[in-house]
Amino acid sequence: MFGDKPLHVIEDEAALAEAAVKLRKEKRIAVDLEGDSMHHFRERVALIQISTLEDDFIIDPVQCTDLGPFLEIMQSKDIIKVMHGSDYDIVSLKRDFGITIGNLFDTLIAASFLGRDKLGLAGLINDTFGIELDKAYQKHDWSKRPLLPEHISYARADTHFLLSLHDVLLVDLHQCQWIDAVLEESERLTHK
Repeated sequence: MFGDKPLHVIEDEAALAEAAVKLRKEKRIAVDLEGDSMHHFRERVALIQISTLEDDFIIDPVQCTDLGPFLEIMQSKDIIKVMHGSDYDIVSLKRDFGITIGNLFDTLIAASFLGRDKLGLAGLINDTFGIELDKAYQKHDWSKRPLLPEHISYARADTHFLLSLHDVLLVDLHQCQWIDAVLEESERLTHK
């Protein structure tokens, strides 16, 4: 399902700094977060997934506690952050790290403007590419360690296809002349 795209699991600050060097060169990245809200009274971000055209990254904020390089990238207006249904992630980043995302494109907003039948990520990926995402770990306690291979695979899928979905949605948005409205709504969402 992931082809030969490399996966980088980041569990310490040195690996995060190295990944950040790559990520700062990107024009856009796909981002998703997993939290532990269903399992803990005080919820927190428990996993961060990022994809570029060439690499997939899983950042473990439970083990890698200084997320400075990642937070810088998320705030940068120079890099488009492609996310799906990002409202919870935006609130989580503000709550846990005090940051506001710069330059967001939310694929859920785009799909809504385009009148897509299925708005969930799995439905959009299936309708657009014919790929079925396994959502078995949607309610998993992401703060538990060690992360098993099936957990990593599930989390990776949430961003792996997002940049391709972004490409398809952009074509449709330009044809309908809805791109400015989607960008405006995405920007508005970052202030939630």
